[in-house]
Amino acid sequence: MDSTLSTQKIYVADWTFRVRFPSTMGEKTKILLLLHGHLGNEDVMWILTRPLPDDLVILSPRAPVKFGANQFSWHKINDDWPNIDAYQDILSKLMVGINEWLEQKQFHPHQFDLMGFSQGAVVAYAFSILYPARAGRVAALAGFIPNNWKNSPQISGFEGKQFYIAHGVKDTIIPIEKARRSADWLKEQGAQVSFCEADIGHKLSANCFKGLGEFFS
Repeated sequence: MDSTLSTQKIYVADWTFRVRFPSTMGEKTKILLLLHGHLGNEDVMWILTRPLPDDLVILSPRAPVKFGANQFSWHKINDDWPNIDAYQDILSKLMVGINEWLEQKQFHPHQFDLMGFSQGAVVAYAFSILYPARAGRVAALAGFIPNNWKNSPQISGFEGKQFYIAHGVKDTIIPIEKARRSADWLKEQGAQVSFCEADIGHKLSANCFKGLGEFFS
């Protein structure tokens, strides 16, 4: 990534975002939603954008639930993951903020690419299920698709959609078997899935970091 490209913090419709613009923009410029995990914020994911191309608008929202100083989550943590309807509520509110900002910028992309880590990866999966026509490429890092979503009547639009899944074999927070089952299920829906794993824990490995850049190139 061009180190001269800087980010700025913006506030729209009760949401806080950090945004990075490419050096030039046009009608075909793509937008990437950068979705942090539990106890993260809009500033923590940018290191993962280093291998990404410079021609993306990258928009990183701060999750709505505050847990501590500069620590935010997309929802409260319970023994069971929320059902897909809970994510509909979260994402519909997020889209209000995103759409207001896009109107301000007079920028109207048809689709959003998505990259999420851990809980943010679950949010990215939810977006691809709830907004299949608006979801472009999806990178899910150290995340999974909850089993209780897979029989949802909203499931459609996965044929040919591209997913990049990266996970650590030693991940004790979200075991890799959950990611493998997610990949298998996506393939059953007709999606194109690239799967990268490494002998690490709940983080992104060097080889998967490289693959992430190739996926979005």
